[in-house]
Amino acid sequence: MLTLTNEFTTVTVEKIATRNGERLCITSPRLGYRVELDPLELEALTWQPVETFSRLLSTPFGPDEEGVEARPLSDLILFGGEHG
Repeated sequence: MLTLTNEFTTVTVEKIATRNGERLCITSPRLGYRVELDPLELEALTWQPVETFSRLLSTPFGPDEEGVEARPLSDLILFGGEHG
């Protein structure tokens, strides 16, 4: 598992095996989001212009949803990146 952190967020990246092949699992422990991407989905990311990612960041805490609880970074440090 690889953890990437900057002043705005922390994400973990992990290669996992599923019944349908390998996936890259990307998790945002603070926001509780998780996505598993297959190789084709990852390749599709390389086709995207920078503007695509800028649009994704227009809602910096994820999609506008009720019930999403952002946790402070100190929680991540206290629990070693685990959430639940």
